[in-house]
Amino acid sequence: MVSSSLNVSRLIDERPISGLQIAVIALCGLINFFDGIDTQSIGVAAPFIAKSLDLTIPQLGPVFSAALLGAALGAIGFGAVADKVGRKRLLLIASVLIGVFTLLTAFAHSFGALMLCRFLAGIGLGGATPCFIALTAEYTPERHRATCVTLMWSSFPLGAMTGALVNSRLLEHFGWQMIFYIGGVLPLVIAVILAIWLPESLKFLIVRRNDTATARRILRRMGLGAIADGTVLTADGDKTERASFASIFREGRALGTLLIWVPFFTGFGILTLTVLWTPSLMGMNGISPADGAFVVAFNGLGAFVGQAIAGRCIERFGIVPTMVPAFILGAAATIGLGYSVASVPAAALCIGLVGLFLGIGTAGAIALAAEIYPTAIRATGVGLSMAVGRFGQVCAPYFVGQMLAIGTLPGQIMVSAGGAAIIGGVFVLFFKMWFSRRPMTAASELKATS
Repeated sequence: MVSSSLNVSRLIDERPISGLQIAVIALCGLINFFDGIDTQSIGVAAPFIAKSLDLTIPQLGPVFSAALLGAALGAIGFGAVADKVGRKRLLLIASVLIGVFTLLTAFAHSFGALMLCRFLAGIGLGGATPCFIALTAEYTPERHRATCVTLMWSSFPLGAMTGALVNSRLLEHFGWQMIFYIGGVLPLVIAVILAIWLPESLKFLIVRRNDTATARRILRRMGLGAIADGTVLTADGDKTERASFASIFREGRALGTLLIWVPFFTGFGILTLTVLWTPSLMGMNGISPADGAFVVAFNGLGAFVGQAIAGRCIERFGIVPTMVPAFILGAAATIGLGYSVASVPAAALCIGLVGLFLGIGTAGAIALAAEIYPTAIRATGVGLSMAVGRFGQVCAPYFVGQMLAIGTLPGQIMVSAGGAAIIGGVFVLFFKMWFSRRPMTAASELKATS
């Protein structure tokens, strides 16, 4: 008797999206949403934390960078471990880290304790990223994968915008600690929800664990019904396949990898420094913390719109014609922000445009990284690129703190940041020149650049 087989990868690609798949995408987006909330919370609360710890605002630069450094390390480490022990398990651990150490931030009564709490919360925030991106991609049909991953990723700026609006009200009525009470409890609640309802990746279960019993239960939750006992479950992928960090530099990819890392570093770095430092820069000009938090919300709104339309712009005009103008216009908006921090309306407009244009630019960078690597090493290549973006988020706020400490004016700081954005756009052009020399078989994979 010949046993029948069922390829779950093709099943997901060919069937309509089920309620379970939609729930997976929504839960992954929810974790990313809280990442956005947490990233901007420390910037909104910074003036109050500095006062309670008897610190100056520039001295909080290392605190801003601590969470982002943790996020960079988490993105590298959790991604590699998740390929061995499972996406769900690591996502649960990351959610608990986010919740516990965000909550403990409210009780930090020393500079060292504050640094440690932000660093460990950052490990959770960064570690969750490769897990929820992988789960979203692996539960989405190929025909909708780019759209679903992009929409899921856009929940980050949506969280930043929502958090800025809510936190401005919390500051007025409950004090800065309430920001971290709520920001810590909610991820712990989400962790419980994930533990109960979130399934493990079907492809991981079959390719890595050979756990067909759990895979069958998940398929029933997807509405497939009973599967004959003799049916062999398979999935696209090789059980002996092992990606490595070195593999992304092989077969002529080294230069392209290094070139694409620059837009990641500059784009994510500038988006983060504007969120973290704008409230403090406005405070130095007599603007209230609540108004500063309100202004930051427009960055999230702009980035949400930018990431939402980036895919359509890339399909219509190509990646390079989309990204280069986005980085240049983002540079102009960043410079404008530096000279408008004394005005709430002007700062809101400029920071919103920063989010819009650099949201398009960073989404384009993600699209480039996802296309230049073959399937076997795509997660490794994209994960390391995201880690470079995280390191940009570490370095940019730190340098702003150092520039403030030596008396640099906000306008001069943002001129420097605008210059970094232009560099990101220039390196997109360099990347295009490198890619045009690739063999036609590779060029056919990157249709969006034509």
